[in-house]
Amino acid sequence: MATDKDKLLKGIRYMAIAFPFIFLGPGLLFLAGIPALRDDNIIWLVISILLMGVAGFLSVKGLRTILSSFFDGTKPPA
Repeated sequence: MATDKDKLLKGIRYMAIAFPFIFLGPGLLFLAGIPALRDDNIIWLVISILLMGVAGFLSVKGLRTILSSFFDGTKPPA
Protein backbone atom coordinates (compact mmCIF):
# COMPACT_ATOMS: atom_id res chain seq x y z
CA MET A 1 0.00 0.00 0.00
CA ALA A 2 1.82 3.09 -1.26
CA THR A 3 0.81 6.69 -0.90
CA ASP A 4 0.50 8.84 -3.99
CA LYS A 5 2.66 11.76 -2.86
CA ASP A 6 1.60 14.10 -5.67
CA LYS A 7 -2.06 13.65 -4.76
CA LEU A 8 -1.28 14.10 -1.08
CA LEU A 9 0.50 17.40 -1.71
CA LYS A 10 -2.36 18.57 -3.91
CA GLY A 11 -4.83 17.83 -1.11
CA ILE A 12 -2.68 19.63 1.44
CA ARG A 13 -2.51 22.59 -0.93
CA TYR A 14 -6.33 22.71 -1.12
CA MET A 15 -6.55 22.63 2.66
CA ALA A 16 -3.96 25.40 2.96
CA ILE A 17 -5.89 27.60 0.54
CA ALA A 18 -9.13 26.94 2.47
CA PHE A 19 -7.62 27.78 5.86
CA PRO A 20 -7.86 31.61 5.63
CA PHE A 21 -11.42 31.40 4.32
CA ILE A 22 -12.46 29.35 7.37
CA PHE A 23 -11.77 32.38 9.57
CA LEU A 24 -12.41 35.18 7.08
CA GLY A 25 -16.02 34.20 6.30
CA PRO A 26 -17.43 34.16 9.85
CA GLY A 27 -15.27 37.12 10.85
CA LEU A 28 -16.63 39.19 8.01
CA LEU A 29 -20.15 38.08 8.87
CA PHE A 30 -19.92 39.36 12.43
CA LEU A 31 -17.85 42.47 11.74
CA ALA A 32 -19.57 43.75 8.59
CA GLY A 33 -22.46 41.48 7.58
CA ILE A 34 -24.76 41.69 10.58
CA PRO A 35 -24.30 45.45 11.21
CA ALA A 36 -24.89 46.16 7.51
CA LEU A 37 -27.98 43.94 7.54
CA ARG A 38 -29.51 46.18 10.20
CA ASP A 39 -29.19 49.04 7.68
CA ASP A 40 -30.86 46.93 4.92
CA ASN A 41 -27.58 46.35 3.11
CA ILE A 42 -27.09 42.68 2.32
CA ILE A 43 -23.94 42.78 0.18
CA TRP A 44 -21.55 42.00 3.09
CA LEU A 45 -23.82 39.22 4.23
CA VAL A 46 -23.76 37.65 0.76
CA ILE A 47 -19.98 38.03 0.47
CA SER A 48 -19.39 36.39 3.86
CA ILE A 49 -21.70 33.49 3.01
CA LEU A 50 -19.88 33.00 -0.30
CA LEU A 51 -16.52 32.96 1.51
CA MET A 52 -17.82 30.34 3.93
CA GLY A 53 -19.05 28.29 0.98
CA VAL A 54 -15.63 28.50 -0.67
CA ALA A 55 -14.04 27.39 2.61
CA GLY A 56 -16.36 24.41 2.84
CA PHE A 57 -15.85 23.42 -0.78
CA LEU A 58 -12.06 23.62 -0.64
CA SER A 59 -11.93 21.80 2.69
CA VAL A 60 -14.03 18.91 1.43
CA LYS A 61 -12.12 18.76 -1.85
CA GLY A 62 -8.79 18.74 0.01
CA LEU A 63 -9.91 16.05 2.44
CA ARG A 64 -11.24 13.86 -0.38
CA THR A 65 -7.98 14.27 -2.28
CA ILE A 66 -5.90 13.39 0.79
CA LEU A 67 -7.98 10.31 1.54
CA SER A 68 -7.89 9.17 -2.07
CA SER A 69 -4.11 9.47 -2.05
CA PHE A 70 -4.05 6.95 0.79
CA PHE A 71 -6.74 4.52 -0.29
CA ASP A 72 -7.09 4.56 -4.09
CA GLY A 73 -5.85 1.46 -5.81
CA THR A 74 -6.20 -0.78 -2.81
CA LYS A 75 -8.48 -3.78 -2.76
CA PRO A 76 -10.56 -4.55 0.30
CA PRO A 77 -9.61 -7.72 2.16
CA ALA A 78 -11.51 -10.81 1.07
